Amino acid sequence: MILAIQDANILIDLHHTGLLENYFALENDTHTTDLVLQEVWHNVEAYVRGGQLKVKTFTADELLALLTFKASQPASLSLEDCSVFQLALQKQAILLTGEKTLLNCARRANVEAHGILWLFDLMLEEGVLTPKAAVKAMETLLATNPRLPLDECHKRLHKWKIQAGG
Repeated sequence: MILAIQDANILIDLHHTGLLENYFALENDTHTTDLVLQEVWHNVEAYVRGGQLKVKTFTADELLALLTFKASQPASLSLEDCSVFQLALQKQAILLTGEKTLLNCARRANVEAHGILWLFDLMLEEGVLTPKAAVKAMETLLATNPRLPLDECHKRLHKWKIQAGG
């Protein structure tokens, strides 16, 4: 079982591609923060209520510590970004984000960090996603997320189409 901290953009991508249910079928120990939850509540409410997505709520003292932590990070990282980064550090968990600066900061801090393509690979490997469904979801993702590494996406699409028999 993976201990994973979710950033908003991954949850949004999973929602847009219809893969939230597939992701939560992995039965990972998945967390986010109350700051991130404000951005995605309507997409993940059922998973929070069902206990599949755990939410870290910050106390006033913890928010002050988070602001201090944010001040030591690149200015382009939002408070929400810093909240999941700090939580991943504290829990020694994998950080799941599509934010390039956040990925790089996490990796420099020796936090394992991955994006949506890694999750596609994991869901396929664990059998909660078929190659055919992966192709459809990737095509949707490519149409909605302009920040993806196109070469990697197209390599995967080609491979999955072959695996799907088409």
